[in-house]
Amino acid sequence: MADPSPVTFLAGAGLCVDAGLDDSVRLAGKLMQYLQAKAAEPKNEEARTLLNLHYFILGGIRFQWGRQGANPDHPVNIEQIATAALRLRFRHEDPLAPYVSAWSERIVDLEDQQDGALERFSDVIFARLKEWLATPPSQQIEYLNRMTDLHGKEACISIFSLNYDLLLENALVNAHRPFVNGFRDGRWNPEVFSGNSDIRIYKLHGSLDWVEDEMYGICSLTFDRHPKAEDFEVQKPPLLIFGTNSKLTGRDPFLTLVHAFAQQLRSAKVLVAVGYSFSDKYINEIIEQRMRDNLPLRLVLVSPDADKIKQSNPFLENSPRVTTLNHGALDALNKGAVRSEILRLLEETKQEAPF
Repeated sequence: MADPSPVTFLAGAGLCVDAGLDDSVRLAGKLMQYLQAKAAEPKNEEARTLLNLHYFILGGIRFQWGRQGANPDHPVNIEQIATAALRLRFRHEDPLAPYVSAWSERIVDLEDQQDGALERFSDVIFARLKEWLATPPSQQIEYLNRMTDLHGKEACISIFSLNYDLLLENALVNAHRPFVNGFRDGRWNPEVFSGNSDIRIYKLHGSLDWVEDEMYGICSLTFDRHPKAEDFEVQKPPLLIFGTNSKLTGRDPFLTLVHAFAQQLRSAKVLVAVGYSFSDKYINEIIEQRMRDNLPLRLVLVSPDADKIKQSNPFLENSPRVTTLNHGALDALNKGAVRSEILRLLEETKQEAPF
C-alpha cells in the first residue's frame, strides 16, 4: 500500500471569519473604539495619551503610504499598528538609529506625558487580542475539522497557520483528533514533529497560548499546558510576530517553523491556501520558489476572492497548477469542495509521467 500523500494547508485570517472572529482591519477598528471609550472616562489621563499615540501612529502609516504613491485611505490593520508601535518602542536599537538626527517631537512629547507609553500601548494590544480572539462555542468551529478529513490513508495533513487564535486546536480536541504542535510537557520541542503520524500544526506567527519565560524558555499555556504555568502566565504577553515586513526572524520557534514550511513544500503534492490574502511577502516567496522546485505541487486557493487573488499575483496568474474555489472557508470545507479538489489533484499527480 502506498504511503499517504503529503498535503499542506496554509491557513490565513479568512479561515476563522466564518467562526465569528474579526479580521485584522476590524480588530484595528475595535482598538480605536476601546481607546476612545477609555479616554472618555473622567481623569483617565493614561488612556488619553494612548489614544493620542494611536492617532499619531495611524497618521504616520497613512503618510508613509502617500509618500510611496499608495492610497493613504486604504484600511489600516491591527498588525500594521502593532508593528509601528513596537518599532517606535525599540527605535534606539534599530541599526539606522545612529543616522537619525532627531525623532518626531510628538513621540517625545507623548512619552513625557506617560512614562512607558509605547510599552503600555503594546500591552493593551496584546491584552485585547486575547479577549477579541477568544474561541467561540464548539458548534461554530466544527467546520475547521474538515481540513483533516483525509488524514490517514489518503493523505498526511500538515496545517501551517498564520493566525494567533486557538480555534483550530480547540476544534481538533473537541473532535478527539490527535495533533502535534511542537510542544511537549508545555515546552517548545520541535522533535515532536519527527516521525509522528498525527496531524501537524505549525503556527508560523505565534499563538495566544505561547509565552517566553526566563527560567523555562518558550512554553505553552494550553496545548499542552506547562506544569508550572500558574507561576508565570499572568505576567507574560503572548509570543507573537507582528508586521508583514518583520515576520522573517532568526529566533526560535519562528525560524524552525518557517524552515519546516519551506521543507514540506519540497515534497507536498497539494498546498491548500484557505483564507490567505497573499499579503505576506516572505510567505509568497517561499511558495513561489517551491512551485518552481517541486513541479508536481498543486496550489488551491480557497477564498471568496480566490480569482482576484490569483490574478493579482504574477507567479499565480497564468499557472495551470493553481486552481481556485471562490467560497468562504465554511462552505468550501463543509460542502466537500476542498476535499474533492484535493482528491482530484492527488489522482492527477499520480497519473502524470515522472519528471
